[in-house]
Amino acid sequence: MAKNHPLDDFLLRRMRDGKISSTALVVTFFCDVVTQHGGEIWLGNIIRALAPLGINERLTRTTVFRLIQDDWLESRKQGRRSYYRLTKTGQNYYQRAAQRIYSSHQPEWDGEWSLLFTSLVPDENRDALKRGLNWLGYGQLATGVFALPRNQAPVLDDLLADLKLDDTIVQMHAQANSSQHLKKLILSRWKLDDLQTDYKAFIANYHHAHRALQTHPPDGHSMLLLRILLIHEYRRILLRDPELPAEMLPENWEGHVSRQLTGEIYRDLLSTTSTWANRELFKTEATKEMGTENFTLKRFSVFAD
Repeated sequence: MAKNHPLDDFLLRRMRDGKISSTALVVTFFCDVVTQHGGEIWLGNIIRALAPLGINERLTRTTVFRLIQDDWLESRKQGRRSYYRLTKTGQNYYQRAAQRIYSSHQPEWDGEWSLLFTSLVPDENRDALKRGLNWLGYGQLATGVFALPRNQAPVLDDLLADLKLDDTIVQMHAQANSSQHLKKLILSRWKLDDLQTDYKAFIANYHHAHRALQTHPPDGHSMLLLRILLIHEYRRILLRDPELPAEMLPENWEGHVSRQLTGEIYRDLLSTTSTWANRELFKTEATKEMGTENFTLKRFSVFAD
């Protein structure tokens, strides 16, 4: 990573000010980068890739071990080296989230709502279910009731199967017109003011990064780290956003601007960072031997119109 580049200071500042945990960042690294380069990576190259962000070798090893314990990653040995990839559970979560993260627009709303009633879910499963539903865009309408302004039954069924909660959820579908009463209810239940504030801060931060990127192009490593942080911070906000229909949102909703900015920066970074990562992180001859040609994660058309 080049020294004294304007982008380097930005990256370290975002790690500090954004209070970004190493565990969450490694998940983003696997989901956004490793999945697109065969799906598997040597531990030494994880350490090398993230070191400039202040994540040292010991912390990386601890983080990877924790993710294995949490069923996000799995490992395999080849000689003296350990290689890591997403577990099936991790792959499924990535697939579901990616459909939201890398989309350039929201589908038109037809007035349909999906309602989930979760009072039968065991207490020990509630946090995992809520996290999974948030990743799909569901918001909590009331205690034990989650709502989504569209029908995502196949994706929801996959989530419930992963969590083994198929028989504990009651699903209903409803039609609702965009009335002032409905908008008032939505605004009272979803923390849209907090989301709007977070989107505004995201836009301010990454406008600055975009200018630095265009004015003084950095090396491929710095650009890859910017790509990881960009998607990480965008994902962190987006997956709390129910992506409500436009008619139910406050005026000048910053979520639309954030999506457009993220897409512009990501497209600017994608070619250079993919080339650098392929050459520097995934050049190992072990790729074919480990069978990564059978890795079946769907590649998404990134921020395509």
